[in-house]
Formats: sequence, structure tokens, C-alpha cells
Amino acid sequence: MENVTFTETDHRILASYKAVVDGLAQYLGSSSEIVLHSLEDYQQSVIHIANNHHTGRSIGAPITNLALQMLKEIQSSEDQQFLSYFTRNKNNKLMKSSTIVIRGEHGNIIGLLCLNLNLDSPFSEILKAFSPNAMVNESHQEYFANNVEEMIYDIIRNTIDEVNASSISHANRNKHIINLLHERGVFNMRDAASIVAKALKITKPTVYLHLRNLHTKDDK
Repeated sequence: MENVTFTETDHRILASYKAVVDGLAQYLGSSSEIVLHSLEDYQQSVIHIANNHHTGRSIGAPITNLALQMLKEIQSSEDQQFLSYFTRNKNNKLMKSSTIVIRGEHGNIIGLLCLNLNLDSPFSEILKAFSPNAMVNESHQEYFANNVEEMIYDIIRNTIDEVNASSISHANRNKHIINLLHERGVFNMRDAASIVAKALKITKPTVYLHLRNLHTKDDK
């Protein structure tokens, strides 16, 4: 495939993946290199990279021969959108790699997201990325529900427990619970007001009243 001129939308799509690169690098830890390639210019395809100590590359580096080969294989398949494989870096370190295509405004392949896990990294280094440490400010509880109603009820139950364990007066209890649920985005979900009203044993208009008061306070 010859280099082509990208649209402004294509450039925005590629730029949006820079956060993906940084997020994956933080999640997977220093044993993984994450690379974003733009196919607008094969000679300077690397436009963002994290943990580049594994290959020594930097922004402006060219596409690799293997990435070109992977791209050809993906293009020859109607359904293939990624390939995983093993390779070695210039220091002969074994890496497990994945190449994922990024499609542009018109469905054409405009970039590649490449993940390289250095399998020769000390296991302690790999494990460190998945262990609580000083970089983690606090732990968060995430609800892996099967449906929206179940998720909302999980949030409500834990919010109620949190408020009941606090010094909030009974008179302000529901108001405070609704405030916390609002902050946690619950009311962005469809039918949330009805579910909250049922859980708190109050009417839906009462829930809306508390929400209106919150919005009025925010406007001030």
C-alpha cells in the first residue's frame, strides 16, 4: 500500500490513540512497549511510543519490516483486524507482540497500534504492574453487573452503607445519598430516578426535587 494523504478526521482519529498508548503502558507496566504508527509516512511512522527502552526507537522512527508484513496479511483478510506473534528485539530479547489496525474516516487503514511484551523481563517487574504500590492513590470498587438495573442497585446499596456509616443526620440522609449518586453518574442511566426512588422508599418526584435543588446550587 502506498502512502496516502490523510484527512483532518484521520489525523484526529490517530491523535486520539495517543491516550490509549499511555493508558496501556501504565496498565501493563514497564515490561511492555506500546507504539502508535501512522501510515501516512512509512519512513517516519512512529508518532507516539511508551517504554521505548525495549527497542530504542523514538518518535519519527520508520515502520518495521515485520509490521509491514503483518499489515499485508491483515489487508489480505476480510475479517482480520489484528495479529499476535513472537519476535525478538535488537538485543535478542523475546517479545510477544500484537499489531492492531486503526481505520480512518473512509474505512481505510491509517495506523497500527503495536504492543510488545518483553518476555525476558524479570517476573518481579511484570508482577509489579499488577500489584498495589505507592503509585496507586486509592482503591476503587467497580461493579461488573449483567444489566443496568443490577449495576444501579449495587451503587445504591454501597452508597447507602457509606452514608449510614457516616455522621449524616437522618433528616438529610436521602438528600445526601441522592447527591452522592448524582456525583457518581447514576442519573445518566435510563430509569435511574425510578430505581433510586424504589430503593430509598420515596417517590420519584421527591428524587427529582432533590436533583433540581442540586442543579440550582450548581448554577449559583
